[in-house]
Amino acid sequence: MRKPLFFILLSVTLAASAQVYDTKSKAAIKLYQQSGMAMSTREKTELLEKAIAKDKMFSQAYFELALTHRNAGNYELMVSTMETIYELRPDDDMVKLRMAEAYYRNGQYQEAVDVYEGISAGFKERARNLGSRYKTALNLYRNPVKMQPRRVEGVSTRYNDYFASITADGSMMSTTVLAPIENYAGDERLQEDIYVSYSKTDGTWTFSRPIDDNLNTTDNEGSQSFSADGRYMFFVSCNNPDNIGSCDIYYAIRQGRRWSNPINLGAPANTEYWESNPYMAPSGEELYFATNRPGGLGKRDIWKVKIRIKRDGTLEPYDAHPLGSPINTEDDEYAPFMHADGETFYFSSNGHEGMGGSDIFVTRFNSSGQVTMAPKNLGYPINTNGDESGFVVNGEGTRGYYASDRIDPDSETKLDIYEISLPEFARPAKMLYSPGRVYDASNGRPLQAYVEVFDQSSNRKYFESTSDRSNGEFVVFLPEKGSYGCSVRQSGYLFYTEEISKAGDSIVAALQPIIPGSTMTVENLFFDTDKDEILPTSYAVIEHLYQFLRTNTKIRIEIVGHTDNVGQVAHNNDLSLRRAEALRNALVKKGISASRIETRGAGSSQPVADNSTEEGRARNRRVEVVIK
Repeated sequence: MRKPLFFILLSVTLAASAQVYDTKSKAAIKLYQQSGMAMSTREKTELLEKAIAKDKMFSQAYFELALTHRNAGNYELMVSTMETIYELRPDDDMVKLRMAEAYYRNGQYQEAVDVYEGISAGFKERARNLGSRYKTALNLYRNPVKMQPRRVEGVSTRYNDYFASITADGSMMSTTVLAPIENYAGDERLQEDIYVSYSKTDGTWTFSRPIDDNLNTTDNEGSQSFSADGRYMFFVSCNNPDNIGSCDIYYAIRQGRRWSNPINLGAPANTEYWESNPYMAPSGEELYFATNRPGGLGKRDIWKVKIRIKRDGTLEPYDAHPLGSPINTEDDEYAPFMHADGETFYFSSNGHEGMGGSDIFVTRFNSSGQVTMAPKNLGYPINTNGDESGFVVNGEGTRGYYASDRIDPDSETKLDIYEISLPEFARPAKMLYSPGRVYDASNGRPLQAYVEVFDQSSNRKYFESTSDRSNGEFVVFLPEKGSYGCSVRQSGYLFYTEEISKAGDSIVAALQPIIPGSTMTVENLFFDTDKDEILPTSYAVIEHLYQFLRTNTKIRIEIVGHTDNVGQVAHNNDLSLRRAEALRNALVKKGISASRIETRGAGSSQPVADNSTEEGRARNRRVEVVIK
């Protein structure tokens, strides 16, 4: 697994063969050149320190040594190295520029601003965006968010933990863990594996442990994420013989408490380049990911690819393209996360102004996928002068989880998982959990089926997934407010529709086998009182019925209208027939042959509930489809 490529403010090295040195010491130059071929940070550091010892004014050696400390995360050593040459050359603009960067990376923002302001106007033109960056960091530091990150015990191990992912119901969290392993010869090396932890009733987490053996291999796996309903896990596998590139996106489908074997997502999600950080949009229709392929704005960009969920639950990607500005920049954006509300989007970046390294940002999309809020830094102390990444949020939108290497200086490891209470400006819409189950109405057997939830006010698809093959279960997350309908489909069965009266209600779909006499009520079909004109909020279910008939070309149906017992019998019979004919006409208009559809008005003669209550009368006012 390739690790994050952290932000480099300036290119501080030049090719040794073309460089003009500011020392006349041949011994110092030789040691400097040798450092460029050093195989380890320790060897490189020792060679550069020896070069400086040969000439205390050798600025390039100081610059390179400061860069070496920065790349190793030793920001205090970076500062002390630059302070030495700064004292020797206080009027050198290049030294000032590097000194300001060192202060910035060490979290000394006021010092960074002060030194930068002392640079000559002409030289500032070469790095005119840095002053704004340093002032932004200083402002964030002076105006902290009123909360404190807390290390997540149980989830965080004694190794490096990063790229947290959490199911929207908050029951399961997974991380990428960089842990030492031994090979067959007894030699130790570091390997990335996927670990998983489960929430306990007291709000704590079980100790993180490796996930199923069929997902982790002897190579690197990680950067995993769950779909909003927890049915899919996406992850990245490197050096796999099935890969298209060096690191490819894979997925597995949950079956009960286990996961299917990994499946390569394929092109165009994967290419010969590097792909990582996959995250499926809550609708199930798109997957966000990070890649260094051509066509973006910077080194690594966030892209998205459209996803088609097949009836067996497998996925088909198509139409990949970058998100573009204002999210992507000329530098690195990665680790995307779209909350279950379908609007609030978090990502890590070193291209947007922040506190140093990679910071976490939030932005928002509308239903058309357009950015409606410029990326906003989550602020200090969520972000630090180190690297923060892999931000995820629970379904309720109250708590966030992410990795940082700077929050706890006493941590035994470099990267741990932290939890925060989200500040109001970064909170998504609150979502409620609606459990569901699909089964065969004839025998009670659980079914794997395609599940779709749609917004009845706009007929826009809100969510799609498949139910669990082993138990028929699925999960839907919906906003507290809104009007939604659910459709469940599987080959060999009548499709099922249901109006979700409010988020949080259970959804039970009993699918009727397609045999003569099978009957289904067409839920989410709406008429005004005593009218036969179908309301626009019904268009989604009409489309579902159309697709059912289009797929099952040999099926003939009878549409039967029903009313409650209010009013005259003759009027009710006529109204029920007109409503059945309205549905037939809508289907014929879409292309279904009229010869395949009969209609009948049953009026109030076949109630399914007590007509003495409003609730009962509402259930009796219905339209049914019967297989002929």
